[in-house]
This record gives sequence, structure tokens and C-alpha cells, in this order.
Amino acid sequence: MIITIAGQVTHKGADFAVVEAGGLGYEVHLTSAALGRLETGSAAKLWTHEHLREDAHELFGFASAAELALFEKLVGVSGVGPKMALHIMDLGPVREIEKIIDQGDVERLSRVPRVGKKTAQKIVLELKGKLVEAGGAGGEDDEVVTALVRLGYGREQAREALGRVGAAEKTVEGRLKAALRDLGRGKK
Repeated sequence: MIITIAGQVTHKGADFAVVEAGGLGYEVHLTSAALGRLETGSAAKLWTHEHLREDAHELFGFASAAELALFEKLVGVSGVGPKMALHIMDLGPVREIEKIIDQGDVERLSRVPRVGKKTAQKIVLELKGKLVEAGGAGGEDDEVVTALVRLGYGREQAREALGRVGAAEKTVEGRLKAALRDLGRGKK
């Protein structure tokens, strides 16, 4: 499974960018906002969702683990595919989309291309109350916890490891590495 990709943006299309990493060019589908932030010739690091089908192998990219987590919850709703979920992600920042769903704003969701009223109702029904965690750490710590959960650790286990990391590590990557080291020590 490809979880992140870091490399140089070599081409931009209508809804994708080609990121060259390790001598290979990966077509990564992005939201219009994320695509707009990337510049051809610049470096990019993206969280990814790998979508495998019989007739396709696609990568969807996101600027943060929180964006990726929301996308994966959306595609977990029956009838919501990755392209539709990407359109929903164009509604705004993660917290705003979570708020739209938690408030049951079917009207706003159904204005998204490819999302009809019944699909919007299904999204609200299945995800309302499940997106915003009470008492969450917020911000970068959410990204670290989400990344650890994606790697197979339990949410509580990830939070505990992150709590043991302390304030010495300032970056998301540093906190993630330190939490992974902590979790690795616990398995011995």
C-alpha cells in the first residue's frame, strides 16, 4: 500500500498531477484546491489513498492525514466512489466538511457534482456524529494519530504513544517517527 509519496511535480492535468519519485512518475488525483497549490517543477509530499479495481489502479493525494482520513470515511459510504469523494473534498477544509455533514446539510452536499439528494442523505445518515471526535488533540497531533491508525495501530494505542513522545519533537514527521519507535519498543 502506498501511504505517502514525495517527489517532484513534473506535469499537471485537469484533476491530477504527475509526481516523479524514485525514477517513476505517479499520476495522483487531487482536489482542485490541492492541485492549485502545486507548481510544476516543485517538490511535493502527499498522503495517498490507493484505489485498486479490476480495470484501474489509481492514487488520490492529500495535503494532510486529516484530509486523507475524511476521504476514506467518505468512500466507505455505499455508493460514494473516490471521484465523488474528491468532489466533496472540494467543499473546503476538513473541519468545514465535517461540520456540513454533522449539521445534516443535505442541500449543500447535493450541490456537489455527481452527488444527488439521496446520496447526500446517505452520507449524512452514515457519517453524522462520527467525524468530529470530542476532546481530540487537534491539528498536527490528529495527523499523527490518523497516520498511526492507517498503519494498523488502535486509536487509543496511537494517542498513548503520542502522549509519551513529549514536546521535544516539533514536526509531524518527527512526532510520527518518535511514536513509531515508542510503539516498536512495546512489541518486544
